[in-house]
Amino acid sequence: MDSPLAHSPVQPVKSLLYWRKSKVNGAATVPVILALDPSGILSMKDVGLELVFAAPVSQVAVRFTSWGTMVVQAQGRQHDIVGVGASLSPSPSPEQLDELAAGRSGNAGNDGTATRLGSSGAALSAVDGIGTAAGAAGGIAMEYAYFRGLEAVKAWQETLPLAGASVEKSSMKAMKYFTAAVLAALVMALVVGLLIK
Repeated sequence: MDSPLAHSPVQPVKSLLYWRKSKVNGAATVPVILALDPSGILSMKDVGLELVFAAPVSQVAVRFTSWGTMVVQAQGRQHDIVGVGASLSPSPSPEQLDELAAGRSGNAGNDGTATRLGSSGAALSAVDGIGTAAGAAGGIAMEYAYFRGLEAVKAWQETLPLAGASVEKSSMKAMKYFTAAVLAALVMALVVGLLIK
């Protein structure tokens, strides 16, 4: 007997993520809207809502890295997409925010996937601003923003295979290990500092 998923329509999903056009220039990590429509077209739009690509999801290959990057191969080009922008990234445009708001009002599936993805991405630019200005508290806010963005990327990792994309999954645990190592180093520095006194 066929799985019910084999005959279910594609659930529309839309979210604000960030396209890392350069690995060294933070200002080139720009907000984009990644969307999957009910007909199975995966598209990405830039700040001015111009199409970067639009392709049948079955013709798209996606690889998720351990650091939470979604590497999308579409129409012969590679696009590195992340859940949170760099400190130099531009803010989402009013047009992008309007499109997300319109998507939240009518595109959420039964599980609220569209809303969850859209809101997790949209919240990041405000938190990112806090991170650049508030010292240690800002660093905590930035880490919170990173994990919110990571959750948005993980949700796409679950959505795309169901829609027919070729997907190479990842546990995306590298940042957790890095954070644990940094916290361990801080604790050791505190203990050494107390012992030296």
